[in-house]
Amino acid sequence: MFPSQNLKEKLVNISNDLLLPQDFHDKLVPAITTYTQLLFELGEIRPDEISDRTNIQSKFGRAIGTFWAANCVKEVLRTQRFVRGLYLAIKDKLLQGDGPIHVLYAGTGPFATLALPVMVQFSPAEVQFTLLEINENSYNKLVDVITAFDLNSYVKAIEIADATNYVLQDIDVDIVISETLNRALITEPQVFIMLNLASQLGRDVVYLPEEITVNLCAKKRSENKPAKLKTLINFNVDKMKEIIDQSEGQKWAFDEIKVNINNIDPAELYYSTELKIYRDNFLGYEDSSLNLLEKVKLEHQIGDDLIFKYNAAEKPGFIVYASEKISS
Repeated sequence: MFPSQNLKEKLVNISNDLLLPQDFHDKLVPAITTYTQLLFELGEIRPDEISDRTNIQSKFGRAIGTFWAANCVKEVLRTQRFVRGLYLAIKDKLLQGDGPIHVLYAGTGPFATLALPVMVQFSPAEVQFTLLEINENSYNKLVDVITAFDLNSYVKAIEIADATNYVLQDIDVDIVISETLNRALITEPQVFIMLNLASQLGRDVVYLPEEITVNLCAKKRSENKPAKLKTLINFNVDKMKEIIDQSEGQKWAFDEIKVNINNIDPAELYYSTELKIYRDNFLGYEDSSLNLLEKVKLEHQIGDDLIFKYNAAEKPGFIVYASEKISS
């Protein structure tokens, strides 16, 4: 194993390449490849280990197992845009006042992939991180990785916690970041992590991603891109406040969205997902696995009027009804 100083120098080089302003450049893929190899070695990720592949089920979604979480780093544009967005958000916060900027990172996985390249661009006096991870196996690997890079001075706190119901001990938070999501906001707990944390924090907090948009769209096999029919949710700070204000406790209440599909074949209906991480850092159609189309599952259709509603449950995602089935 390399000494911590050599590891940190490698991380600085990776970070510098990830933060270059171009959306795609010659140094990007090599930086992600090197970063992946380094993290997998330090975290001792073993795909054949049951403990590395076991998911954790929470009240509001599934936290993916260590191996699956570790693999997210391999998605080139996804890792680049999130790292770059977090870096710019911290820079902007530092312009508004003295540090340290307090970043709450919920759902770190085994590496805190988005935080490590950002830490080395600042001093511990400028930024401090609170790290939350529900999976004990991932948590243990994370502790080892941070120590290997000699980055403990950047860590204000690190806890095993379910961020969907975590009660903050310190509400002096400047930035919240979480990447606990899947396409169309299915399966994973991103929405409920953000709602829980936002319900305890003030309006000046920056939430990353800044906005997650799920659209209903139509796409024929012969078409290259889907056609947008209706926006089902723009999940941003204003939407979070709206949901929090209309909910009691953690009984999160979501609006019903009525859509007339105008004789479109239900087999051609999909959800599409777009993310604004921060400022001009976006992820759009097919930029990552988060932006793949998700099929609309409609068991029974009566007419062209459909109702869509996001579901607060162990298996999150949009549910859809024929409008005649909705009681008035």
